[in-house]
Amino acid sequence: MSGIVVAIVGAASEVGREIPIVLGERGLELADLRLYDTTNEAEEADEGVFSVPPQSPDSIDFEGVDLAFLCGPPTEARALAECAVEGGALVVDLTAALADGDVPLVVPEVNADVVADGIGRGVYACPTPGATALAVVLKPFDEAAELRRVAVTGFEPASMAGTPGVDELARQSRELLTGASTEAVVFSHRAAFNLIPHVGDATIGGRTQAEWDIERQARQVLGHADLPLVVTCVQVPTFYGQAYSVQVETERRLDLDAARALLRRAPGVLLADDPSAPTLADVVGSDATHVGRLREDPTVPHGFVLWVVIDGLRKGGATNAVQIAELALRARG
Repeated sequence: MSGIVVAIVGAASEVGREIPIVLGERGLELADLRLYDTTNEAEEADEGVFSVPPQSPDSIDFEGVDLAFLCGPPTEARALAECAVEGGALVVDLTAALADGDVPLVVPEVNADVVADGIGRGVYACPTPGATALAVVLKPFDEAAELRRVAVTGFEPASMAGTPGVDELARQSRELLTGASTEAVVFSHRAAFNLIPHVGDATIGGRTQAEWDIERQARQVLGHADLPLVVTCVQVPTFYGQAYSVQVETERRLDLDAARALLRRAPGVLLADDPSAPTLADVVGSDATHVGRLREDPTVPHGFVLWVVIDGLRKGGATNAVQIAELALRARG
């Protein structure tokens, strides 16, 4: 794949800034890179981030574009996707706006087959980082012993709220360390040096939006619509990297050695031998889904407990999106 034209809408967002880096790392030769974002967001981005200056969204031009990555406001995603497809582009949505409909939700290590099935429409969506991490790790357990129930506690960083979340955590940390008063604007409570057991807006049944998104999207990617899966998300005072404590119960028995072997063979998974790893700091910049603390769960007939960590901007976002785009380009021929 060479000489492709790429457009990124929301190029100054956290994940939007990561996509050109991933494109370069994976060797996609670009004939043109079109970056679009609001002027104030582009000006606030770190100097030197952009190879070409972002243009205003008012000047978006999808004519001749091969790939369009949507990282901007969710409210505009559907209209932008339609315009991009009309211009001949393949679209990958990272805003979560299109993940609720009939757009294929893709994690290439888990359900790459849906890419070819959806090539006629030409629009794909990235799951939330938590759903991506869980799908990658749970698939080998489901294939080998059939999932019976999964319970998850997720630890979500400030970057899940984008650049404003990262900025608020940094500001609050500085203020608290210097004895100044602080206020919460982006988060419901003070984020610095604190844990908030509520991520996103409340939905039905007491779930938050973040929890519901992970549950629903993980089931969809796994093709397991009735999987008993419950998630509790906690806002933690870290900037990047998502972590999940996962309890897996299966229908059939797997011994610990067999479970380790499954994960070592699973595409995209790195199993840590160090019992104190992986940490959030270990996975920043990584494209893998990292697993540690794998052990048997003595409270159920067949089950395991494990620790899963992912870089939400990489495999949980930009890398997954670029992998989807590569598959779609090949499928289109």
